[in-house]
Amino acid sequence: MKEVDLKFKSTITQEQDSESFQKIAKAQVEELKDGWRLKYLEDNQIPVKILLKKQKQTLIINRGVVPSNYSLIKLELGEKRGCKYVVNNRQMDLISETKFLKVTKYGGRTKVQVEYDLFSGLYLIGNYAVTLIFS
Repeated sequence: MKEVDLKFKSTITQEQDSESFQKIAKAQVEELKDGWRLKYLEDNQIPVKILLKKQKQTLIINRGVVPSNYSLIKLELGEKRGCKYVVNNRQMDLISETKFLKVTKYGGRTKVQVEYDLFSGLYLIGNYAVTLIFS
């Protein structure tokens, strides 16, 4: 794995409210035959692992510490996938629906953009837009 600079931007929209935040971190990246594996610490304390499979247009994000506080989000373009959020040992099973997933390379950098909706049953929790740039 090689160390890279990572920029992370996320926008969350719930009903009429929207919030954006950006983070910068050092990450470890491994280029795979069909994508990348990325690991970093969010806010220097929360472990995040991301697996990107280019051919299937799939992004898997594992954030936090098992078993008490973590999330496992599976995003596949055009598909609904089961996700798991555990907060204070309480589990919520959710569904993601990926609307947009694109990977571009430019000037030695890789940019991953994903937009998805998150549901609890039929209830829309929110719309999410995430951009990762690493070099």
